[in-house]
This record gives sequence, C-alpha cells and structure tokens, in this order.
Amino acid sequence: MDMDENVRSVTAPALPPPEKQSRRTLRKRNPVVDKSALRFRPIPTSTSTSRSRSNNRGASEEDSNKQKQTGQTSHKNSSEREARVRELKNRAMSIPSTGKTPATVRQRMVMQMVYDEITPYPDEAWVSQLGIIINREYHQVKNWFSNQRQKDARDSRQQSPSLAATSALEASLCKINCDGREMRVRVSALDSCSAEAWTDAFFDEVVMIHNFRLLAKLSQDEARAALHDSNISTTDTTHAHSRLP
Repeated sequence: MDMDENVRSVTAPALPPPEKQSRRTLRKRNPVVDKSALRFRPIPTSTSTSRSRSNNRGASEEDSNKQKQTGQTSHKNSSEREARVRELKNRAMSIPSTGKTPATVRQRMVMQMVYDEITPYPDEAWVSQLGIIINREYHQVKNWFSNQRQKDARDSRQQSPSLAATSALEASLCKINCDGREMRVRVSALDSCSAEAWTDAFFDEVVMIHNFRLLAKLSQDEARAALHDSNISTTDTTHAHSRLP
C-alpha cells in the first residue's frame, strides 16, 4: 500500500488549483499586429489634423481671392460705365438747342413712348441716349419729362382729388437693377422681357428701333402726300387745258 501511493504521487502531474486555472483560460490576450505588414497604414492624428487645417486655410484664401477679384471687376465696370455716361452726356449737351421751339412730331412720339411704356424717370444715361437718338439737346429732353410728369399730376388731381397723384404714378412703377444702379420702370415694360434684360444697351436698341420705324412711316406719309399733291396739280392742269377754246 505504501509503495502504490508513492508511485501515484510521482507519476501524477501536479495540477494547479481550480481557481488559478480558470483565471488563465479566461484572461484576454491582445493580438500583436505588425503595422508594417498592413496594406493601408493608419494616418497619424497629428498629420490628418495638419492636412485639414492646411485645406481649410487654402479654401479661405481662395474665397478671399475670389471676393477681391469680384470687387475689382465690379469697381472696374462701375468706372467704365461712369466714363461712358459722361461721354454720352457731353455728346447730348453738345447738340444745338432749339430754345423754346417745341419738339417735332417724331421727337415727341419717341419721348412719349419712353414715358408711357418704359419709365417716366429716365436717369442721365437714358436721357443722354434718348437725346442723341432723336437729335435733341440734353436739358430739353430732361425738361420735357419733368413737364410731362407735372402735367399728369395735374390731370390726376382733377380726375380724383382724394387720390394723390404721386401714389397713382408710383403704383404703375417697379424697381429693377439696371447695370448696377436702381431704376424705376413701368410694370408694362416687364411684360415682354424680364427685369434682367433691361440694360443701357437694350434701352438704346428699343429707342433706336422705335425711332427708325417712325422715320420710315413719316417718310412714307410724306411721299404719299407729295404724290397726292402732284396728282391734284396734274388734274388741275388737264382741266385747265380742256377749258381752252
């Protein structure tokens, strides 16, 4: 009996206590990863932060450069327009004034078209363009629009004394942006084209076309009148010869 016990004690392996064994098997092991073997290596936090800061700095510099370029372009366009308006005004003022001589039929019809269909408040650029097209001095065109507004105000007060004349006129107008400045135009002027289409060049084109059509019509009327007069004189001459013995 004693020998058997000694043999068992020698051959049997020494087992750790149950508690220690369970702790070893449940312990979490952190795997060791060789970062050099990864295909996509993680970017360090400091590097990514510096890149984002540099990108933001570059975007802000680009925005500021764009704003500077936009400001320089608008300032350049404004300066060019002011120079062009001064040139137009000088040309319109250099037209010989007719004094108190009223405007011709054609000149009055063109100004009336602008007043009724475009605006009763043309600025110095549009007054200059209008004067050059119809060949009438700058101040004479400007005074015609002023007198026409006063005349309409008197007529409005006579028709409806309770209604202010200025409110009736303003109700027919709307504000638009034309080549960088604010203009008041007739609401009817926006029926055929948008507010963005109204520029100095477009105004000049509209007035020139209307003036050309009036010139053509007046020339035709004069030609017809001359032909009619010649026919009458020919008829009178024929009758006079027929009465001779």
